[in-house]
Amino acid sequence: MGVRHVAAPLKPAAVLVAAALLTFLWIAGAAAERMGYAPEEFAARRQRLVQALQRGTLVMFGATAPSPGLRFRQDNDFFYLTGNEALNAALVMDAASGDAHLFLPKLSAQEIRYEGSNWLEEADGARTRRFTSIQMLDRLPEFLARRRTAAGDTIWMRLAERDSVNHARSEISVQVGRRRRNPFAQHPTEDAHRIAAFREQFPSATLQDVTPHLDRLRLIKTPREIEILRANGRISAEALRRAIQATAPGRFEYELEAEATYWLLKHGMQSAAYPAIVGSGPMGNQWHYEDNGRRMNAGELVVMDYAGALDYLTVDITRTWPVSGRFTDAQLNAYRTVLDAQKAILAAIRPGVTRDTVRKIAEDAFRAQGFDPQYAYVGHYVGLSVHDVGDWALPFEAGMTLAIEPILDIPGQQLHIRIEDTILVTPTGAEILSADVPKDVDDLLALLKR
Repeated sequence: MGVRHVAAPLKPAAVLVAAALLTFLWIAGAAAERMGYAPEEFAARRQRLVQALQRGTLVMFGATAPSPGLRFRQDNDFFYLTGNEALNAALVMDAASGDAHLFLPKLSAQEIRYEGSNWLEEADGARTRRFTSIQMLDRLPEFLARRRTAAGDTIWMRLAERDSVNHARSEISVQVGRRRRNPFAQHPTEDAHRIAAFREQFPSATLQDVTPHLDRLRLIKTPREIEILRANGRISAEALRRAIQATAPGRFEYELEAEATYWLLKHGMQSAAYPAIVGSGPMGNQWHYEDNGRRMNAGELVVMDYAGALDYLTVDITRTWPVSGRFTDAQLNAYRTVLDAQKAILAAIRPGVTRDTVRKIAEDAFRAQGFDPQYAYVGHYVGLSVHDVGDWALPFEAGMTLAIEPILDIPGQQLHIRIEDTILVTPTGAEILSADVPKDVDDLLALLKR
């Protein structure tokens, strides 16, 4: 043990500096906290769905198995309506009155000891969680039978595919089609099996697809969702900044992924929004490359597409930069073309504008520089899924969140430029949620030098 020294009294200026430092540390700590939702958020969502459905009974199911090797993530649609993260949960809601009943499995003492309890164990859970009742799962079959008799023959279910954190409903459908190429993998999906079981048990009932109504609700983000998306945008942007600063010839792609992942986890992200894409040289032309095991070389470009999922909401960010910190003339010309196209798209977005309008703007920007405009406009909705639900034919509306990512891809030249930001459509234009990671040439190269 060393000799103790008595500290001298702090001077007023030092006190101010110390206070400022403590304030900064407190703010930094607070910024790292997860945000979450109040029960009223989910109750309000259910009421908006009731206004759309108006009659019948809604039945929704949560996930029935954990996520292998990953932190558990509830089914997107079920979480959106309930906020509940229990396995084998079910929701039954009167689509006229909004009375909502949550069904959860009764857990054994051993299950609770190892994995924690669910809301059945809360003394006043139904009231605090804003449900009409919370009941044991084994009561569900009889409850449904009695409910159908009382409410008529319309049962609302999800008849379309589910989506996941990084796959749209349509992408899940394609994956199922690919799986069924295998003659020994012809089993139906869990959702398809459930739908068949309902039709067998309630043959006189009319099953209606709730998906279009649910997708329309999810398309416009609530004020709380916007708060979380803004926080996610700031954190994910800083993660990419740190990856850019870690770039140097001779380093491996996974080192950039590691820098970004550390920052995401340090600041409360429950998971990545999708597996990191860090493609250098020829791997940049492989759009969904995920191995990230290649050593980066001077003269090459690296394309990094990565962001986090915070409280079930994702963002999507991509940047492209030179490994050595200097663009070649050809790379720079291509980069500026893509950047100019993205800026033109963002400047044009506002409520009422259509995708066709901004597509033409982007294509004209590519053609002006002599490039193929095939991928001049690439955009998709962002939310609970990084390829979120929504009707692409709709004009832009305030509250939509989208990823805007014009792409120039020339494999023969190992040239792939992708610049992607997540934006919020506001009443007057577009707010860039991922603006803190640079993309202007001078700012990008300056960050690389640092």
